[in-house]
Amino acid sequence: MSNWQYVALSDIADIRISNVDKKSLPGEKSVLLCNYMDVYSNEYITRNLDFMEATANVVEIEKFKVQDGDVIITKDSETPYDIGIPSVVVEAMDNLVCGYHLALIKPNQAAVNSKFLSKQLAQHETVRYFSRYAAGSTRYGLSNGAIASVRIGLPPLRHQQKIARILQTIDLAIEKTEALLGKYQQIKAGLMQDLFTRGIDADGKLRPSREQAPELYQETPIGWIPKAWEVRNILDLIKFPTGQVSPLVQPYIDMTLVAPDHIEKGTGRLLLKETAREQNAISGKYTFKCGDIVYSKIRPYLRKAILADFDGICSADMYPLHVKGGNNPFYIFGMILGDRFSRYAETVSMRSGFPKINRIEFSGFSCGVPTSHEQDRFAEVIKSADANIVHNEELLAKLQKQKSGLMHDLLTGKVTVSTATTEVS
Repeated sequence: MSNWQYVALSDIADIRISNVDKKSLPGEKSVLLCNYMDVYSNEYITRNLDFMEATANVVEIEKFKVQDGDVIITKDSETPYDIGIPSVVVEAMDNLVCGYHLALIKPNQAAVNSKFLSKQLAQHETVRYFSRYAAGSTRYGLSNGAIASVRIGLPPLRHQQKIARILQTIDLAIEKTEALLGKYQQIKAGLMQDLFTRGIDADGKLRPSREQAPELYQETPIGWIPKAWEVRNILDLIKFPTGQVSPLVQPYIDMTLVAPDHIEKGTGRLLLKETAREQNAISGKYTFKCGDIVYSKIRPYLRKAILADFDGICSADMYPLHVKGGNNPFYIFGMILGDRFSRYAETVSMRSGFPKINRIEFSGFSCGVPTSHEQDRFAEVIKSADANIVHNEELLAKLQKQKSGLMHDLLTGKVTVSTATTEVS
């Protein structure tokens, strides 16, 4: 770090606080406006973003025109932790102007690399500085002086350029992985819709739609379903616990607790496990076993459920549901998280004074049920789709962890870079 220098931001950049609002006024020129969320949600500003149309006067356009190499930060926010979020402009764009609640930073390209500067402004130390100097009570903002005085660590320019390339490369890998993950999530959502309306034939393929092959479908009180399916009441598929109290062998026992707040909505993913210490006896009303479905019965958490792979206990806001023999738990779980049951639960839960679906209302649901063999085929298809999602989620987490480590090491000088290769040392 001996060749690093630390300077105030105002020593290496021109800082301009924008006052261009979102209004379109007669007599002004039409412009594209780079707004708060454009900066807050994107590390790089490119022409692919959907900029809003507005107007600005000649003086505003001249002063706040966004150019390739500019860095923009959020200046005002409802919390001090959303202030100072940077984004760097990486493409030349005509007619783009920096909007209100933002600070436009025009770096001296001879002293600092724009992408390197943007990453430095995202460093933990800088974030803490901005949150500390954010003024306000209900809305927070940075003064010109606070922005100008933030200290920036600078290695030689050629090292800045190499660090910027390394970090941009991993950003690109993260972006591609996020796009692939979104694609697989969309594929699964469409697949679930098709599976619960068309099902899978004996060859493991989706049945043709009713429009393509009407002879494969039957009309029932719940709508059109494949002829191979039966209309069944949900209580033919699952049962509630008896509610009997079981005495404990030991005075106290630790059990894994599941509550609605622990579950990601719509995915069946358990985000957090807590331990509940039960004493004297356990009510079977809230205990569940591996293979049971644990379903949130209250609004607005009706799309929160897990297929348990462990024994545990749930909060009073949830139903443990035991899948009856002959049915695939994975299939029943998908049906409970599906659109048709979720719409039903939303509707009936609004009838009572307390916003929840009670057991009587729960038992009023009927559905089309395939054979156990078809349920098994369904489960295999969804497990395969889930595997693609999990793989990309794990890859994304790995890349994000790698990026965090690289930012700490490279932007503090803990690890130096060689300007001859892309290696770090």
